[in-house]
Amino acid sequence: MRRIMPQQCALLLWTLLSIWIEGNFLPFWKPTIPLSALGSISTFVAFLLTLRSNHALARLNDARNLWSKVVLNTRELASMISAFIYPVDKQLALMLGRHVSLFGWLLKSQLQFVAKDKDDVVELVRTMLPDKKDADYVLSQRQKPVAVITRTRQVLAHLGKAHRLTTAEEIALDHTAHALSEAVTRTGTIRAAPIPTLYTSHTSRLLVFYLFCLPPALKMSGLDTITTTLLTMVVGFAMFGLDEISHLFEQPFRVIPMYQMSKRSMQAVADAFTCHPPSLDDEMHDDEASNLAQRELTSYWSSDDMSKVSDNLME
Repeated sequence: MRRIMPQQCALLLWTLLSIWIEGNFLPFWKPTIPLSALGSISTFVAFLLTLRSNHALARLNDARNLWSKVVLNTRELASMISAFIYPVDKQLALMLGRHVSLFGWLLKSQLQFVAKDKDDVVELVRTMLPDKKDADYVLSQRQKPVAVITRTRQVLAHLGKAHRLTTAEEIALDHTAHALSEAVTRTGTIRAAPIPTLYTSHTSRLLVFYLFCLPPALKMSGLDTITTTLLTMVVGFAMFGLDEISHLFEQPFRVIPMYQMSKRSMQAVADAFTCHPPSLDDEMHDDEASNLAQRELTSYWSSDDMSKVSDNLME
């Protein structure tokens, strides 16, 4: 309601002004404006507004699905790193795990509409990547999420040449990394390609024309002042509301809870490295692994913070 209040106030002032002009300056000339003509225009206006709102909602749904896949693919990539790379090279696996845990935050930083001086991703990267060389590399890239994918493929190539990974393992890891790269491209496309301005401007002009003509037409058709004002305000509320919904969802990353999803992605990566299943009967036992509880293993979150994490991302 607050978003359309200025438009509603302007419409109310114009309605009262048009009624006053009609009563004081046109006392003897009472033309009648056929409402059927305005009804035809209202059909086109409602159609354009509905089509634009549907387009905006489709963009919102695509963005939500892409972020859900980001959480899924970071969890899958971390699980495969823990299962395939950690047994052969623990340091490389942990280094990759730190990079993958940052993917959601880096993508959020790339998509959000905030000033660079208010972005806290630099502090987060330097905290999660203790090696200054790794942190500097990620922060120096134009597309920081892609740096995580590049680093992952560098490790895959290194271990593949040393024959420390099987071909199937390399393909599975690279396929998941490709899915993350695709998410970067598709989210960037949604952000950079809004609804065409020609369509938006035409809809806005037609809406202004219709609401400009509506109060005089209602008054000159024989309705009293109160009925004309109420009917105009109701129609304006409906159409301004549809127009504002389409504007709000045109850039879906303004409304999607990317902070909660990035946090969920980081937690999923941590769980992949800390919550190992029990050893199989014929599996070699690793003395460094222990079946501790999730809260005991995840030491870089406090107990209070962990207890507040819910499966409901909208909380």
